[in-house]
Amino acid sequence: MCNRRDRNSQSCAVNPLFAFLAVLAAVLQGCASTNINISPEDRANLRNAPAIHVVRYQSPAMNLMTPKSVAGAGLLASMTGSSELPSGVELQRAYGLPEASSELTNHFVRKLTAAGRLANLRVEPKPLPLPLNEDVSHYRGRYAGGLVLEIYALQGANYQATRWQTYNFGMVGNVRLIRVADGKVLWKDYCNVNGLSDDALTLNVKEFEANNGARLKQLIPLSADRCSRILTDKLLGKTS
Repeated sequence: MCNRRDRNSQSCAVNPLFAFLAVLAAVLQGCASTNINISPEDRANLRNAPAIHVVRYQSPAMNLMTPKSVAGAGLLASMTGSSELPSGVELQRAYGLPEASSELTNHFVRKLTAAGRLANLRVEPKPLPLPLNEDVSHYRGRYAGGLVLEIYALQGANYQATRWQTYNFGMVGNVRLIRVADGKVLWKDYCNVNGLSDDALTLNVKEFEANNGARLKQLIPLSADRCSRILTDKLLGKTS
């Protein structure tokens, strides 16, 4: 359970859905490896790289928890009304929701350009399909040199047993910074934001489909903004 003192901490994400998203993201990224902090030397050389190729992986549809997906949750269905909610795929199709990895990439690139003064970011226009290719040597045939910044994100929403009508929206983003020449991973980290630790990332059960999905269209870029701020601070050395 998160208390007020650590509401902004990523370690607050103890909700099963967001724990699942974090684990899934780790599996996609390679569960055998841990986070890698960028060295001061590599951080200082970011602006001198001939190019930082920004590559994003296509995000799956939002993972939406409803009572139908929880064993023995018939009572919850009647209390929340959420048993009739569409799936994340259906919501995406019906309302054209922003894609998580694309939103995270856009916000992250803007922050790195402004805060890091990186003028060498080159964003690939098309996403790659998951799963993540753990073998990074394929980038040598694609790029002459420089660095590759990989980005992908997962998103989901669920409710707590004591707050029947309120859903917590969340996003988990993972990144790797790879040196093309030798395939070395210079940096590997993540961000995790959700309504459990940020009240701005919550929505009422009725808001999923109200006004053509307007609330979700607010929450996805807001989550991406929050997540990209965490990643920017980590890459630029503004956090411990």
